[in-house]
Amino acid sequence: MAYIFSSAALLVSIISFFVILFYVKKCISPDRIPPETRQEVANIINEIDRITDRDSELIEDRVKKLKALMEDIDRRIALHEKQLDNYKSAEYAGKKLDREKANAAVEAYRELGKNIQAVKSFTPQQPAVILAENAAADDEPAAIYEGLNIKKVAELSAAGVPAHEIAKRLHKTVSEIEMDLFLSSKQQD
Repeated sequence: MAYIFSSAALLVSIISFFVILFYVKKCISPDRIPPETRQEVANIINEIDRITDRDSELIEDRVKKLKALMEDIDRRIALHEKQLDNYKSAEYAGKKLDREKANAAVEAYRELGKNIQAVKSFTPQQPAVILAENAAADDEPAAIYEGLNIKKVAELSAAGVPAHEIAKRLHKTVSEIEMDLFLSSKQQD
């Protein structure tokens, strides 16, 4: 008897399962969905597709703009690196030029120092004799005038007057005074 009761319960359970399954299929069947609801769902799906396409186009447009910006940035970075290299090259050349200029200035002052010592050892008649010989050879008044200026510069320098003071007195630049001192030392050699 227990087997009959168990068998009957099993049979009722199986029948109940199929009845419920049939009812659920009937309730969710596409034929049972009203046409208005179907149309509304189709409209929603179409709207989602349209929005997705628009968003995809916007993203592609932004990607293109970002690529263009990245290319511009890369170009500017390359230009900046080139300018930095040029600046470093110019700075190196400037330092090298400054060193060479300093070395040349040292050499010029050494030479000037030798010339000043030579000028101090001159007697005042020596430059005049040299100038007279030069003037006679050139027969130009400018050479005589220049010779007199060189003589005056040499005399003032031999007297211990600084170059900037000589420049003020003779209305010349310090460079011209140094050049005159240099020429006067060359005339003595």
